[in-house]
Amino acid sequence: MKQVPPFVWVVIVLILLVAGSQLTPTIRQASDLSRLANPDSDLYKERSYSWKIEVLATKLEIPWDLAILPDTSLLITERTGAVKRFDGEAVTTVAAIPVATVSESGLTGIALHPDFGQNSYVYLYFTYRTGGELKNKVVRYTYTNQTLVEDRVILDNLAGGQIHNGGRLRFGPDEKLYVLTGDAARPALAQQPSQLEGKILRMNDDGSVPTDNPTPGSLVYTLGHRNPQGLAWHSLTEELFTTEHGETANDEVNAITPGANYGWPTARKGALDHTGFTAPLLGSGDETWAPSGIDFLGLKNWDFRNTAVFAGLRSKKLQKIEIVDGTVVSHETLIDGTYGRLRAVLSRGDGSFYVTTSNRDGRADPQPDDDRLLLLTPVAK
Repeated sequence: MKQVPPFVWVVIVLILLVAGSQLTPTIRQASDLSRLANPDSDLYKERSYSWKIEVLATKLEIPWDLAILPDTSLLITERTGAVKRFDGEAVTTVAAIPVATVSESGLTGIALHPDFGQNSYVYLYFTYRTGGELKNKVVRYTYTNQTLVEDRVILDNLAGGQIHNGGRLRFGPDEKLYVLTGDAARPALAQQPSQLEGKILRMNDDGSVPTDNPTPGSLVYTLGHRNPQGLAWHSLTEELFTTEHGETANDEVNAITPGANYGWPTARKGALDHTGFTAPLLGSGDETWAPSGIDFLGLKNWDFRNTAVFAGLRSKKLQKIEIVDGTVVSHETLIDGTYGRLRAVLSRGDGSFYVTTSNRDGRADPQPDDDRLLLLTPVAK
């Protein structure tokens, strides 16, 4: 019997996945079957790229997070409490949220419900003051006529602080809401399973506990985090990755395993100084990145199927990594200091992505046009 060449089996598996799987529907968006089945297709030709950088908007006030609306306009959270909309030309205010803005606290994360087109739900994470204390909460709003109206509180009474508030939230491929919480400058909380601080939380869209969470009845998905600020799912494998601030350098990009413990504060050097914890996928070592937003670049351009970019605050760097089979196979810097502190990253799915600066947050020397919204677009060489 004649042996079947290996690439034929690859093609067969891809065809079966595309035809029958509901787990990787984005592959169908990347190309048609004929291109997938052809080893000489442009899908498999590796190209090198330069990056076109455009400044789309200026004079923002500490923009922290971004969300793309169905009409391709952007919602932008500003840490001082405003939610703004950028329609490609102008920036307008759609909401003014009363928040406590003290150092790193304030309005941070934003996420659209997976069924936003039907229910118009927008989720915000922010700090407020009660009884002389700082607290964080997640609130659901409806977006109607370019205005946000509060619908219900999803999660409340999280410990807040002047620093280490976490704040990023995203819906995953499983349509569950993931929320990053910092240790609120109380490191011991990160190792207490009964506390929600210093954790990745996973919940249903109404804030209830999913039945398949690692610990029954608990929102805690992973623990042992100091100040996680970015989360995103691999475009191809749908694995979850986060960025996290270390203590005096030792910043991290983490591959997330449900129920895992990432070490803080027992392990203070990326779990490399202590056994029994999950070590980072990539660490900064003695360099300080202060990493914030991270996102993967999508499948519409097959060259970027394994590509993530993440922003650095103190480093002022935008870094690009390729993750294949759980390993970082390439690592390069796209921006190094040119625009100052960098905060949010949001992919458009085709290789291009948005980045915001964070130069008006009290830790930089802002320029007259800060803060800015940037668009980076790959240009094939």
